[in-house]
Amino acid sequence: MAWNADTEASGGGYSSLSPGPSYQDGLARAGNTRGVPDVAANADSSTAMALEYGDGELRPAPGTSASAPLWAGVIALADQQAGHSLGFINPAIYAIARGPAYHRAFHDVVTGDNSVIWPTGIFVGYNAGPGWDPVTGWGSPNAQYLVPLLARTSRSGA
Repeated sequence: MAWNADTEASGGGYSSLSPGPSYQDGLARAGNTRGVPDVAANADSSTAMALEYGDGELRPAPGTSASAPLWAGVIALADQQAGHSLGFINPAIYAIARGPAYHRAFHDVVTGDNSVIWPTGIFVGYNAGPGWDPVTGWGSPNAQYLVPLLARTSRSGA
């Protein structure tokens, strides 16, 4: 489910400044502008990963503070398996997500939204849905399958 805690929610949507990159061509929901995010990770402090602090205590690591390092780790593993830096991986991620391995390489998030509730009213966001969406992108990684696919895709020039 897309992360939403009433007054807080994941970001996402469409840029009013950036045109859509070629690797997003054909995404029904993206149109002609840059859609974000490309991918997601679990950001809910009650279910996301934990970090051990210097005092030995485990604490929740919610939001971007957890998801960005998680994705950096996935890409580092793919770099290592490929034997070189993969560089800009967005085209490879989109190629994999559009292929037959999508549901093995990603956990598709199909429910939830990023609307928020404030005292002044509800700010309606976007809904998650099958495939790419402007709340969770292609979804969260299944590193066991995604890492070797990224390493292999980078060698084939995709």
